[in-house]
Amino acid sequence: MREADIRPRDLFDRYLELARADAERYFADRTNFVAVPCPACGADDPRPGLQKLGFHYALCGSCASLYVTPRPAADVLAAYYTEGDAVRFWATDFFRETAEARRERMFRPRAELVRGLVRGGTFADVGSGYGIFLEEVAALGVFDAVIGIEPSPDLAAVCRERGFTVLEQPVEAVRPAELHADFLSAFEVLEHVFDPLRFLTACRDVLAPGGLLFFTTLTVSGFDIQVLWERSKSIHPPQHLNLLSVAGIELLVQRAELEVVELETPGQLDVDIVKGMIDEDPTLDLPRFVAPLLELGDDFQRYLQQHRLSSHIRVVARRPNA
Repeated sequence: MREADIRPRDLFDRYLELARADAERYFADRTNFVAVPCPACGADDPRPGLQKLGFHYALCGSCASLYVTPRPAADVLAAYYTEGDAVRFWATDFFRETAEARRERMFRPRAELVRGLVRGGTFADVGSGYGIFLEEVAALGVFDAVIGIEPSPDLAAVCRERGFTVLEQPVEAVRPAELHADFLSAFEVLEHVFDPLRFLTACRDVLAPGGLLFFTTLTVSGFDIQVLWERSKSIHPPQHLNLLSVAGIELLVQRAELEVVELETPGQLDVDIVKGMIDEDPTLDLPRFVAPLLELGDDFQRYLQQHRLSSHIRVVARRPNA
């Protein structure tokens, strides 16, 4: 898989342009911004990280996670996710153009991973979007019920049109009495939320004892983010507030009273992303040792995967039985 397969440059650059405009329009008033401790380990030991579009990213002195502080208040952020132009573009134009490519290269392989983890019971997906992953999981034929959790009214309607029951609210608002899931998934959500601990705790609370949570997110520990740093397109406020380290994600899962079953970085795009940035700007000033690593291509990407050094992290966690 290559970056252009799931994130065509022209579409993604348009999305980033809209995100920059959103940052200026929606968050020019910083009086409602809230200082937060590290969202991964909870330490209040911020070190200078970077600045981008007027947002300040701190590096945690304890677990090396990268996070925005101060950040927009939770209610302000929630309003943005219903009104922002970049959010709307991603949910309409971007996703519509890339939906089938993402089905083949992302959602179907993830569904096969789900097949290998559990059978039977109730499956729920947090942030169901257009319902493509719900379709792929339903096609497995291994669950008694497949349910979406999608706060966007427009996207929730799309999932219903595809025949799925949908809880039209954030997972943080779902009461345990409304849902007992045996398996819960949440892809590329953690980096967006105001409070990752509250998010994972809410996921735990709707899981049945022994139930599994399967989530993915970005990690600042990954090669392309570390090399590109403030030039990385993965570091883009106001959407990506939390780029936690591998160690930080392990600690966060433990703080949410979940047990890590699997934690790996199977990302396939680090090398391709850095090469793409060099193609865009041949004058890009990178450390000299990066060039020979990029020449190794897929061999180096496999090394990153094997040593938890890719920027895409995949976690399976279990709610304890007791």
